[in-house]
Amino acid sequence: MKKFLKWTLIIIVVLGVLGFGAFLYLIPPFTLVPPEEFTSQETNAAPTVEHIADPAQRKMAERGRYIVVYTGCTGCHTAGGDNGPAWEKYLGGGAKLIAKDFGTVVTRNLTPDETGLASRTDEQIHDVLRSGIFHTGRLIHGRSMPWTAWSNWSEEDMRAVIVYLRNLKPVKQTIPDWTPEGVPEDPAAFEAFIGGNYSLK
Repeated sequence: MKKFLKWTLIIIVVLGVLGFGAFLYLIPPFTLVPPEEFTSQETNAAPTVEHIADPAQRKMAERGRYIVVYTGCTGCHTAGGDNGPAWEKYLGGGAKLIAKDFGTVVTRNLTPDETGLASRTDEQIHDVLRSGIFHTGRLIHGRSMPWTAWSNWSEEDMRAVIVYLRNLKPVKQTIPDWTPEGVPEDPAAFEAFIGGNYSLK
């Protein structure tokens, strides 16, 4: 009887290992899926530049659109909620980051509305991208905006991004200023990121 149970257990283990191996072999690897498919929702949500009449400016804005999409600007600057990003407020800002070492910041409105970039010069936008200097002269904390990740862009890329942002649909959404107050609700957490417009309610 013991011999029978022993061999039964061995067969079950072997079949389990073989079955798991077959499962791993048969599932389609990520390499079979084009990379564009993983980012298609974000890419399709980014407004096109076909409305720009000047061909040279349109070409530059198209380059800017590509950079904005593939560097993940929407991840922070397009807020959302339980149903995902609010694409109708594309790059309108509103996500909140709270961290113990610098306080509370709400992502900025990058659209050409008066509550966004319409009140900023191209040079001020360039300073933020190149060296993290806000228009007030304050150095932006790297966790609230990882400007060091793209500070080595070429001047042409910087200009392309600015041209694209200037040609977006304006979104009226006033963003509160940075404040040194605020700590994550969880005392064990270093920071908390709230992707929705909860801070603007």
